Amino acid sequence: MVEGVDAIDSTTYCFGKCRFTPARQSLLCGNIPIRLGSRAMDLLHALVRRPGQVVNKDELFKAAWPGLFVAESNLKVNIAALRRALRANGIDVPCIATVPGRGYRFVAPLTVLSPRESTLPPSIKEIDGALPPSRPLVGRADALAEIAEALRQTRLLSIVGPAGVGKTSIAIAVARSISDTEAQAVCFVDLAALENGQFVAVAISRALGIESSPIDALDGLVDALSGQNQLLVLDNCEHLLATVAGITDHLTHALRGLTVIATSREPLRCRFEIVHRLSPLRCPPEDAILDAGSAMVFSAIELLVRRAEAHGYRLKDADVPALTKLSQRLDGIPLAIELAVPQLPANGPAGLLQMLEFDFEALASRGDGMDRHKTLTATLDWSYRLLPENEARLLRHLSVFGGTFALDDVIDAFGHLANDQDVTAWLEALAVKSMVSVNYTGRRRRYRLLDSTRTFANKRLIGQGEQQAAMIAYGRFILALFERAEVEWTWRPREDWVALYGGWSADLRRMIDWAYGSDGQAELGVRLTVAALPFWVEFSTMAESGTRVEKALSALDDLSGDHLLLRMKLVAAHGWNLCYRYPFDDELEATWMRGFELALKAGSVEHCLRTKMGLAMVQTAMGFHQRAFETIADLRRFMASIDDYSAAPNADRELFTCEFYQGNIKSGHAGLERLAREHATFGNRGQTSRFQIDRFVNFRNHLSLSTWVVGQHRRALEIAEEALNAALTLNHDLSCAHSLAVAATPIALLCGRIDLAQERASMLAERLKTRQIDTWPPFARFHQAAIDAARGDVEAIQRLREAIAAIRDCNFLIHLPLRYVMLAHAALSHDKVAVARRSIDEGMNYSRQRGDRWCDAEFLHLRGLMCWRDGDADGAMRHLQEAIDLGRECGAFGFALRAATSRVKLANEIGVPAPALAELKDMSDRCDSSGSTDITAAHDALRSNHAQMT
Repeated sequence: MVEGVDAIDSTTYCFGKCRFTPARQSLLCGNIPIRLGSRAMDLLHALVRRPGQVVNKDELFKAAWPGLFVAESNLKVNIAALRRALRANGIDVPCIATVPGRGYRFVAPLTVLSPRESTLPPSIKEIDGALPPSRPLVGRADALAEIAEALRQTRLLSIVGPAGVGKTSIAIAVARSISDTEAQAVCFVDLAALENGQFVAVAISRALGIESSPIDALDGLVDALSGQNQLLVLDNCEHLLATVAGITDHLTHALRGLTVIATSREPLRCRFEIVHRLSPLRCPPEDAILDAGSAMVFSAIELLVRRAEAHGYRLKDADVPALTKLSQRLDGIPLAIELAVPQLPANGPAGLLQMLEFDFEALASRGDGMDRHKTLTATLDWSYRLLPENEARLLRHLSVFGGTFALDDVIDAFGHLANDQDVTAWLEALAVKSMVSVNYTGRRRRYRLLDSTRTFANKRLIGQGEQQAAMIAYGRFILALFERAEVEWTWRPREDWVALYGGWSADLRRMIDWAYGSDGQAELGVRLTVAALPFWVEFSTMAESGTRVEKALSALDDLSGDHLLLRMKLVAAHGWNLCYRYPFDDELEATWMRGFELALKAGSVEHCLRTKMGLAMVQTAMGFHQRAFETIADLRRFMASIDDYSAAPNADRELFTCEFYQGNIKSGHAGLERLAREHATFGNRGQTSRFQIDRFVNFRNHLSLSTWVVGQHRRALEIAEEALNAALTLNHDLSCAHSLAVAATPIALLCGRIDLAQERASMLAERLKTRQIDTWPPFARFHQAAIDAARGDVEAIQRLREAIAAIRDCNFLIHLPLRYVMLAHAALSHDKVAVARRSIDEGMNYSRQRGDRWCDAEFLHLRGLMCWRDGDADGAMRHLQEAIDLGRECGAFGFALRAATSRVKLANEIGVPAPALAELKDMSDRCDSSGSTDITAAHDALRSNHAQMT
C-alpha cells in the first residue's frame, strides 16, 4: 500500500496550471474545477506522492480499490480518463507515463505546498530587490571588463566559482555599473535563505514589487515585466539550480527586455547562457622574491594590505615573505582574506599564518552577515551539503592529494570506489560545482583542491572513519607511480621525466612519513623510499636522501623476510649519500664493497656497475689512485664477463683521470680528449645521474683541467664553460656544483680571469644555499679566498690555509696538490715567504706519499722562485730548468711555460738571457696564443727581450 495514502492529506500539489488538494478531492485548472471520479482522484494522489518514481499496479489497486479484487482493465480505464481530463483542460505536457509491465510514473514538474506554507516564509518577506552595499573591489578590473563585454552578447550570464571567491561582490559591482550608466532597472534577489524551489518565482516577484501567489507567480512575472528593460541579479542559485534554471530560461525566452546575472557554484545550463568562471585573486609564485612595492602587484596581497590598513596595519618589507605564504595559504579567496584581515595587525602575517597552518576555523567573522559567510568552513559546508553522497565521498578521498592531479590519477588511486565511468562523472561534477579547481598543463586537464577545501574535506574524511583506508590506497598509488618513474628513468628524456614526476615530491614525502607513523605500514614506507631513489638524485636532495635511506635501512632490519633487492638498492644509495658527507673514511669504501656483494647475490648487473664505479670514484677522491686503478680493472673484467659495456665510458674517464693525477699527463689528457670527442653531443637524456654527475658534464669538467695543464688555456676555459652550460640547461644541481667546484671556478683562477672566477664562485655559493651538499663548501671557501688574495687582500692567505686544512680533514683530496700550488703563489705575491715555503713542502710531501704527481713540475718552479728570493741564482736556475724539462717530458706545458717565463726573468737579471729565451719561445709555441695571464706574461717577456736585442 502507498504509505499514508489513506490518511487525510491537506497538502496541495501544483503542476502546470493545476492545483490538486487530496483532502478536499479538489483538482483545479486555474480556478476551474476538473471533473474526475473518486477512483481517478485516488490514483492521481498515489502518483503525485511519489513524483518521478514507478508506482506498481498492486500499489495503485490498493490505493483506489482497497480490499477489493478488480480486473486490470479498470486501472487502465481510470488512468486513461485521468489523462483525457488533464488534456481537455489545457495541460499540454505529459503528466503520467506508462512503465510497461510494471506500473505508472508521474513525470510533470511538481511543486508541493504544505498547509503551513500557505503563508510566505520570513526570508521572502525581507526581500526588497535593492542592491546590497559593497566596498570597492581589488584585483577585479579584468573580470569586470570581461563580464561587461559578455553582457553585450547575451541576456543570461552566470558567474561561477568556488566558495568565497567573490561572485556576489562582482555581480553587485556589475549591476551597480549598469544602473549608473544605462537606462536599465536593477533588481537583486538573494536566494540563499530559500529552502524550497517553489518560492523562487515568489521571491523574484516580491523583489520586483509584484503581488502574486505561488501558483501563478511565473505568469505574473511575465505579464508585469513585458516591455520593460530590466536587469535581474539572482544570487546564490546552487541549491535551487533546477528551479532557477527553469524559471530563468522561461523568463529570458518570454521577455526580450530582461537580462539576468546569476551567481552559483555551477552553471544553470540554460539556452544561450554565457558562463564566466571567476578565479581567485592572483598570488605570488612559490619562488618569488619581492619587496613591499612589487608585492602589491599581486591582487591577493593588495586586498590583504588594503583591508588591513583600516585596522591599523602598515606593510613592511620584512612582512612580505610571510604575506606571500599567507596569500597562498588562503588561495587568493577574497572571503578568506576578508575574514583574516581583522587578525592581521594583532598577530602579524607570520603569526596568522601559523594559526592557519592546520585549521581555517581561525577565520571567523565577528561582524554581521549570513551565518554561512561567518566562517570559511561554513561556506564550504554550504556547498558540501548540496553534494550527492557519491560525489561527497570522492571529494573526501581527493583531500589526500597534495597538489594537482589528473583523472587517471584519481582512477588509479580510488578506482575501488566505483567503476571508471562513475568516478569520471563524479569528478567532473565536482569540477562543475567549483569544489575542484581545473587548469590545463600542456593541453592536459588537471585538477586540484584549494587548501581550504582540502582541509575541510580531510576533516570530513577523518570524521567518516575513511582516512586509514584512503591513505593506504593513496600510498599504493604513489608507490606504483614512483616504481614506474624508476623504470622510465632509464630511458625517458630528463626534461619529460622531471615534468611527469617532479610535482609529486610533496605527496611522496608525506606518504613516507605517514607510512612510518602508521601501524603496520613500515614496509610501504621502505618501498616508497626505494622507488624514489632516482628522484632524490635527479633533484639533488642528497641530505634528505641520506636521512630517508638510513631510516629505511633501519626499518628494513625490523621487517620479516629477506628483502634482498630492497636492501641492495638502499645500500647503494647509502654509498652515494656518504659521498656528500664528511669525512671520507673506511666506512665509505666498505659500504660500496657491501653494495657490490649484495648486487652480485641479487644478480643485478646495473647495481654491480654502479657500486664498482662508486668505489673507484671515492678512492680517487680520497687520493688512492692505485686502488682506483685496481677497482677499474675489476670493473672491466666484470663487464667483459657479462658482455655489458654501458658503464665503460665512465670507467675509462676514471682511468684516464687517475693516469693524469699520477703524472702521466700526456696519456691521461689524450684519453679524456678521446672520450669527449666520442660523447660530443649534449642531449636531454634519461639517467642523467646514473653515476651522480651527468656524463657529458663530468667528462668535460676533468678534461678542462688537463687541457689547462697541457697549455691550452683558452680551450680549457671554453671546455669548462661548455660543461657548465650543459649542467645549467639540465638544471641538475649536483652536476652544476661539480662543474663550478672542479672546473669553471678553478680554471678561471688559473687563467687569471678573476672577475669570471668571482662570478662562478658566487654561483656555487648560491647553489649551496639551497642544497645541503657537504662536499663543496670547503672548495667554495678556498676559491673565494684565492679570489680575495688576487685582489690584494693579505688576510685571505690565512683563509686559504684554513680551507686547505678543512679539505684535508674532510679527506676529499681531489686537486689537493694544485691547492698547495695556488696557496704558495698567493703567499709569495703578498711576501708571505714562510707560508709559501711551508705550502711547497707540504704539497710535495703529499704528492710523493700518494703518488699524486701531476703538479710536480710546478712545485719545482716554486722551489726555483724560493731560491731566487733567497739569493741562490744557481739553485733557482737549476730548479727552473728541472721544471721545464719535467713539464716537457710529461706534457705539462702549462706549468713548463710558467717556469720558462720565470727563467727568462732570472736570466735577464743575471745577464744570460739567450738560452732561456729560446726555451720560452718553444714553450710558448706549444701553448695557446691567448687565454690567460701566464701566456700574456710569456709574450711580454719575449717582446721585451726582442726589443732589447734590436
